[in-house]
Amino acid sequence: MFCIRHPQHRLPAAALIGCMMFPYAWIVGYDELDRLLPTLFWAFIGLPAFFPALFVNQLLGQHPADSSWPLLLLTSIELSMGMWLIHLGPKRTIVFLMGVTLTSAMGSLVFYQLCIM
Repeated sequence: MFCIRHPQHRLPAAALIGCMMFPYAWIVGYDELDRLLPTLFWAFIGLPAFFPALFVNQLLGQHPADSSWPLLLLTSIELSMGMWLIHLGPKRTIVFLMGVTLTSAMGSLVFYQLCIM
C-alpha cells in the first residue's frame, strides 16, 4: 500500500527489502536445503532481525527455537521504521539502510554458523 500511494518511494522501499533479505541469499544455494525447506518461507519473514531477536530471547530467558515471536515483531518494527524514515528524506534512509544491512549481515553470519554446527 505504501508503494502504491507514494511512487517516489518505490526504489527506497525496494532497497530496504533488499538490504534486509540479501545477506540471506546463501540459503537458496545451501547444500542441505531440504532440511530448511519446510520453514524457508517463515524464515525469510523473520530472519532479517535474527541477531537482535537472540538478545531479546536471552533477556526474556527463552530459548530461540521455542519462541519465534521476537523475530516477527522485530522484523515488522524494522520494516515500519524503515518506511517511516523513507518519508523523512534520503540522508536518513541511507543511514538506516546501512544499519539494516549490518544487522542482517551479522544475523546471517550467526545463522550460518548455527546451520553448519
